[in-house]
Amino acid sequence: MKRIAVLVLLLVARSVPAWAWGPQGHRLVAEVASDHLTPEARAAVQRLLGAESLADVASWADHYLDGVYQTFRWHFVNIPPDAVAYDRDRDCPVQPGLKAGEPRDRWRDCAVDRIEYNRERLADTSLDNADRAQALKFLVHFVGDLHQPFHGLGVERGGNGIPVEVFGSTRCGSYPCNLHAVWDESLIQHRGLDDTAYLKVLEEEIAAKKMAAGAGSAADWALESRDLGKPALVSPGAKIDEAYYQRNIATVDTRLEQGGLRLAELINGAFAKAPAGR
Repeated sequence: MKRIAVLVLLLVARSVPAWAWGPQGHRLVAEVASDHLTPEARAAVQRLLGAESLADVASWADHYLDGVYQTFRWHFVNIPPDAVAYDRDRDCPVQPGLKAGEPRDRWRDCAVDRIEYNRERLADTSLDNADRAQALKFLVHFVGDLHQPFHGLGVERGGNGIPVEVFGSTRCGSYPCNLHAVWDESLIQHRGLDDTAYLKVLEEEIAAKKMAAGAGSAADWALESRDLGKPALVSPGAKIDEAYYQRNIATVDTRLEQGGLRLAELINGAFAKAPAGR
């Protein structure tokens, strides 16, 4: 029975579209972060990842999900639309087999907890470098995830349950179009820019706005996403058109910029006092 349950979970994992920015969105967050690393952090990242860059590993966590289904919930957090604040007991599920408040209930299964968990592991020089490299890969991905507005909004599974027509099509890749996928990929793709050109746009905006990572925690970033997702909601069957794109593409760009700057801040902090290798 246990084997059957595991197989069912794996099949479910493969049948659900990834809860993430699309590959380009994740790469752009990672590229922005790379541009804002300290020399010490840049060298440490290279020691951990070798020939791979942050952009190269930015979507790694989506593929890791295929073998470890528990990590599915690490990519998002569902905050109710009318909640006044993030509530860990309400919004971040306890790990399977544990009870809330017991000694082992230190880390839970949502993006908010797993960003801090992997930040802590990345900074832990007592860990093997392979473990720290894995933590870095998760961190790159989850910080990106949490800045996608529908990764914080608990409405129809982050918009996955809202079917839409996107620029005249009801199919988005291998799946029927839904609002979550619009924010994952469709709005970014509609810009029509490759990574180099898009990164130039983002970095020019960062410089013009004098943007910085600023203060705040992963819970704060989740609330920001929830609040940005609410006005972008549409009714089932709505048409995502040029007008919707024009209303929302600036939000997409800002979240890519903020995600990259905040990711850089976390990585810089992890390597501020200790070398990456032993």
